[in-house]
Amino acid sequence: MRKKWLMVALGVVGLVGAIAYTQRDTIAMALISRAADGAMARNVMADLPADQLHVGFCGTGSPLPSRDRAAACTVIIANDKLFVFDMGEGSGETLALMGMPLDKVQGVWLTHLHSDHFEGLGPFTLQRWAGTSAKTPLNVSGPSGVTEITQGLNAAYRMDSTYRIAHHGEAVVPPSGFGMTGTAIEPGIVYDANDVRITAFAVDHDPIKPAFGYRVDYKGKSVTITGDTAFTPKLVAAAKGSDVLVSELLSPRIVGALANSAQKAGMTNRAKIFDDIQNYHISPELAADVAKSADVGMLAFTHIVPSVPKPLEFALLGEADSHYGGPISVMHDGDVISITGPKAFKTRNLLK
Repeated sequence: MRKKWLMVALGVVGLVGAIAYTQRDTIAMALISRAADGAMARNVMADLPADQLHVGFCGTGSPLPSRDRAAACTVIIANDKLFVFDMGEGSGETLALMGMPLDKVQGVWLTHLHSDHFEGLGPFTLQRWAGTSAKTPLNVSGPSGVTEITQGLNAAYRMDSTYRIAHHGEAVVPPSGFGMTGTAIEPGIVYDANDVRITAFAVDHDPIKPAFGYRVDYKGKSVTITGDTAFTPKLVAAAKGSDVLVSELLSPRIVGALANSAQKAGMTNRAKIFDDIQNYHISPELAADVAKSADVGMLAFTHIVPSVPKPLEFALLGEADSHYGGPISVMHDGDVISITGPKAFKTRNLLK
């Protein structure tokens, strides 16, 4: 009897499988349509309370190749608006994949003019223009020289823009919204509206001058972004009392090992670069010293040098946890930290 029921069950399974196979195209299209409906209707902002300050990580990598990390990009979400800091390669795509509404981007603020901090501007600007029918160019602020970059990228994308307009029409891609405008800024308050204040401060990334970090304040909450920098006491002053310190991370011992390996392989130029970059980036221990002295609520590492497999990321931190007793996190693309209260945080990943 059991054998008979088994044969019947196998027959039913086989029949269902045969039907599914013959209808696979219909089933596939139904699944794709359902996924598309969900993606188009996604409203990330609804899950990010407007009275909180949120830090999104749209690029946690560096110039070193990584399959999992786009180049430098951090987004601050405040009062239902987006404020983007740096736009490295691939980070605009990551920002879109996170579900961030590009029409809410108030501008991009560059920490400095190393290419890994701005080379994603072209594709991102195009996404914003075509995806939101933007009527004004993207505002890009940064150190002196930023206008040379924005004008150059506008020239590089001009021909492409004419094709987009001819194909989709001016209602979809308004000519007035193409490209970006560059604004050179100095240390001080660079944005103050809608309860959001952004302050730029000088950092030591010599010989790259000027180079900035940024502090964002919103309704009693604050985030400080170091940018690329060596340690200076000014970092402590800028970050004083911040809820979150977003710091770059370079592991001297791992980068030193890479330099040794390059030297052994006869790659003397690459070995020199690995040696050179250690003098204008901050170590995890020194970043932790800043966090402790500034009494910040959380230390979040980005611009990871070098990227290592996730199970080995603890090695990046060195002895940072012995320098600072608060929470320390190595961030990943798609992560969002929400400041829910005094030294209270919620972290989620929008790419999972």
